[in-house]
Amino acid sequence: MPVKVKYSKPTNFYLGTKKEFFSNNDALLAEAHKINKLYSQQDVRFECKICLSILPTKVDFKSHGIGYKFCEACGHLNGVHDDTKAFVDQVYISDDGDDYSTLYIDDSFAKRTKDIYIPKLDFLSESIDIENYSILDVGCGSGYFVCAALRRDIQARGVDVNASMVNFGNRQISHQLNQTPLSFINEDCFFEEIVNSNDDVISAIGVIEHLREPHKFFKAFQESSAQYIFYSVPMFSNSVFFEVLQQEVFPRQLSGGHTHLFVEESIKKMNSIIGISSIAEWRFGTDIMDLYRMMRTRINQIDVSEKFVQLFDEKFSKNIDSLQSVFDESHFCSEIHLVGRKLNK
Repeated sequence: MPVKVKYSKPTNFYLGTKKEFFSNNDALLAEAHKINKLYSQQDVRFECKICLSILPTKVDFKSHGIGYKFCEACGHLNGVHDDTKAFVDQVYISDDGDDYSTLYIDDSFAKRTKDIYIPKLDFLSESIDIENYSILDVGCGSGYFVCAALRRDIQARGVDVNASMVNFGNRQISHQLNQTPLSFINEDCFFEEIVNSNDDVISAIGVIEHLREPHKFFKAFQESSAQYIFYSVPMFSNSVFFEVLQQEVFPRQLSGGHTHLFVEESIKKMNSIIGISSIAEWRFGTDIMDLYRMMRTRINQIDVSEKFVQLFDEKFSKNIDSLQSVFDESHFCSEIHLVGRKLNK
């Protein structure tokens, strides 16, 4: 059966939901350097994060103080250090995850749910052949995707290791829908929750790249009764080229919790390991928006007139979506959403 492929989405929401990326570059860059410094102190990574092959000794490139290598077996891009338990605890869990949660908690919960997560939920619903299905959203964060599902009258619940985000999300969802569907669990129980789930779909939106031991997640899904998996992961794309060339601008794609990135080959390898066939893919990115943000940030740092800035904003921004669609349709964009069906189902 051919894979259903969807391309692109409007990026104007980005200017609203991620406006701090434009206005707060210095603070975000400092935070990225702080996390990268912590990451650089961890053990050396010898195996590919996805296929477990031994990585080459040569570093392919460096960005914001960190070296990266492409796996010679599956092409996956790996940071040269392991995301150890100490690293994961410090970034996501310590102090109830307060530092990490500030990157994701905002005061426009309902709008973010509507603009970003309802389209994801609708894409999932259009891709599977179950009408009355249920979702376990792992790594749910503040619960935007769970809230989107509940708004569509789809049974959904979420689990996460970040207590601050879970508490925030439950307050928001309770205010809107009088439900508290999110649960805080520790890392040891994370995979057990998947195995014991009776839900039809396991979703992991922007989660797999943050897992210290992703193969435990793959195995847990295999052992679960779920028929489908819905995940999104960051891809090696043009955004990385832009980031390498602009070391004074906050790197959205490759820094902080993103210690590795996927390529087409490593996506296929991961699907094979999980034991799924891809039935639907939504390919879109923010590569051109990243380029616009980097150029806009650098323009703010030089002596130019307001007229120059106005012309740049006017002439460049109106072409962002059309330019991005070229990258999306060539399968070289910063993100993929994929719906997979278990091979034995």
